[in-house]
Amino acid sequence: MAISTSKKDDILFIQVQDPRLLDEARIQTLEKEMIGAIEASSEERVVIDFSKVEFMSSSMLGKLVQVHKKCKGFKVKLKLAGVSPEIREVFKITRLDKLFDIEKDAAAAHKAFAKKGKFG
Repeated sequence: MAISTSKKDDILFIQVQDPRLLDEARIQTLEKEMIGAIEASSEERVVIDFSKVEFMSSSMLGKLVQVHKKCKGFKVKLKLAGVSPEIREVFKITRLDKLFDIEKDAAAAHKAFAKKGKFG
C-alpha cells in the first residue's frame, strides 16, 4: 500500500509512505487509495501527511487537486501536513498554497482542527 491510515479524535490521518512520487502508475494508485480511505471513513476531517515524501512530480499535484475536489463533495475538511520546504515552494509557485490548508506537521494539523472560533 502507498498509504497508511489511522483515526484520532474524529480525524482521519493518511500517511503517504513513498518518499518519491514520480511514477505515474504509482501516483494513480496513491490517489485511488487516498480517495478510497476518505470514502470508507465517516470522519469529516482529514489530514494527509507528507512527512516521508522527499519529492513529488507535478502529476501528483494534479491528483491532490482531485482529492481536494472529492473532499469538497463529501463536505470533508482537508489539511495537508509535513510538506517539505522544497515541495511547499512548488505549492507557492503553482498557487496551490491558496487552495490547500498546509500545516507544519500532523500534530499541528490536529491542533488546528481542534481550534474552534466564534462561528464553530
